[in-house]
Amino acid sequence: MRYLLILILILGFGSVKSQNNAGKFGLEITKAKIGVNAGPYRGRTTQTSGFFDQGVAGFMQVYLPFQVTADYQLNFSDSATITNEYNNRKFLLRPSALLHIVDNGSYAMGIGFQTSFLITKQFYLEYQIGGVYLEAPVKAAPDLKSGFNLHHFASISKPISRHFSISLGYIHMSGAGLGNGAVSNQDVISLGLKWNL
Repeated sequence: MRYLLILILILGFGSVKSQNNAGKFGLEITKAKIGVNAGPYRGRTTQTSGFFDQGVAGFMQVYLPFQVTADYQLNFSDSATITNEYNNRKFLLRPSALLHIVDNGSYAMGIGFQTSFLITKQFYLEYQIGGVYLEAPVKAAPDLKSGFNLHHFASISKPISRHFSISLGYIHMSGAGLGNGAVSNQDVISLGLKWNL
């Protein structure tokens, strides 16, 4: 019985101590954020699958004014102090509206969700997936065709001030068998700038 009491005390003390590292999820209301990403692109057909030298494409994100975050429980007391776009959170999930524009006259609009993971001090690994409707003129063929597409964006991002963040990213848009079966394929290497009010 004495050993059981000692074990309970040790486990109890350990659980109290471990609460210092307890995690917490939260829904936070945020200010407006806008991101712009642009760079050279290439198609993925046999005629165009080569170096990124077909032209320039990019997209704009308008983040909705709320986000789901995860961090240490103690860090949620800093919510009133905004240090940068991420506010040093470990994980963020943010919805956004997307507008993708290509220099051949194509454009796509839709919505998506972006996840952001803190990988090291002030550097975030981000991935965004969205559903977009693409409107493509005849001259955009064979790479882009009108219809529904998936829009992927992976990047490394770093806040450089309270109001601005920069990123280096890779954008991929493809039909993924959605809609009328017309397949679109485009890859973009992008530089990005985000503005946080």
